[in-house]
Amino acid sequence: MKTIFLFCLVLLSLQAKYLDTQTCKECHEDIYYEHTHSMHHKASLFKDEVHAKVKNAVNKEKYSCALCHMPGSSNLRALMKGEAQPDPSDKRQSDGVSCYYCHQIKDIYHAKAYNINISSAKDGLKPTMMANLKDPDDSDKHKAAYNEIYTNSKVCMGCHSHKQNKFGFEVCRTQEKEAPQSDCIKCHMPKADGGNEKFNKKGRSEYATHNFLGVHSPEMVKKAVKLELEYDKESNLLHLYITNKTGHYLITHPMRLKFAKTIIKRDGKVIWSNFKNSPLEDKEATFLVVLKDKDEKPTLPNKAVGYKINQNLNEKATKHVVYKVPKLQKGDEIITEWVSYIVNPKIAKKLGITTPEIVNPVLGSKESLYIY
Repeated sequence: MKTIFLFCLVLLSLQAKYLDTQTCKECHEDIYYEHTHSMHHKASLFKDEVHAKVKNAVNKEKYSCALCHMPGSSNLRALMKGEAQPDPSDKRQSDGVSCYYCHQIKDIYHAKAYNINISSAKDGLKPTMMANLKDPDDSDKHKAAYNEIYTNSKVCMGCHSHKQNKFGFEVCRTQEKEAPQSDCIKCHMPKADGGNEKFNKKGRSEYATHNFLGVHSPEMVKKAVKLELEYDKESNLLHLYITNKTGHYLITHPMRLKFAKTIIKRDGKVIWSNFKNSPLEDKEATFLVVLKDKDEKPTLPNKAVGYKINQNLNEKATKHVVYKVPKLQKGDEIITEWVSYIVNPKIAKKLGITTPEIVNPVLGSKESLYIY
């Protein structure tokens, strides 16, 4: 009953005057540009092909994902019950996870199935916008206030903690059970030189960027995983160490595919590879999650009751893979490279996903070892 009450409170509170993301550009030009190129801004059905294709495959009538993908909607309950359909002309919906929505989050209610953002939005022309600045600036558009949840990353946990489906199965989790609160903001919103305002009235030297870098970013993919190589000449064994440097599981979303591609070259030609056609030939160096339905068949998250395949890597953990390779000689080169797919190619093909930035692999760290 308490959960239902809080949920209703969130919905009611968002009936206040809505300031769309474009409004913020007047004073926050750099942050506006960063945000509009981020996946937060592109979270809605109208800007994210993956989300739209999955939604249509799961349920064309109801839209339960609106709670996190279009949270500023004034008719969330109607969308989730199938009494209303997403409207591309509605700025509250097309804005995705907007500046206004995030900076109105007062606290997070932790629930079993998924967390809920508690909004501070109230009727009025001048809302209070919260953030991590101890000495924030008011403007003609809004008041400003400090809230510690924007400092300790708790603000991220309203949407990025965990999600259970109707069967009580947790289809995705970012927040670790062992480390309940990683520093999301430090990694995904790194500091940049300058202030957070166009005129930087208080001469601030740095601000938190709003690109929300993640799996779509080669920069972040390179930082996420460390690869190391060792070769034992006596045994002809090649040792590969794969370290998850993030503060969460390596695979946090069931559509991902990540792996290490390792080859040995001699005179410019490949003489050995850890797989030929599919990375799944080398299960030790491949990481993915495949969900299953009650009939043990691969399925989308809405029908999942468990894992058919769960090849993952815990936070800060290292996977040691050993290969028996041909006897190497002077001048041979061993190369390993991290490859990340935002959407597993098999799933992308099945759902008809074609956006190049999504179907093309994102290359991460790369290491090589020469034989002397």
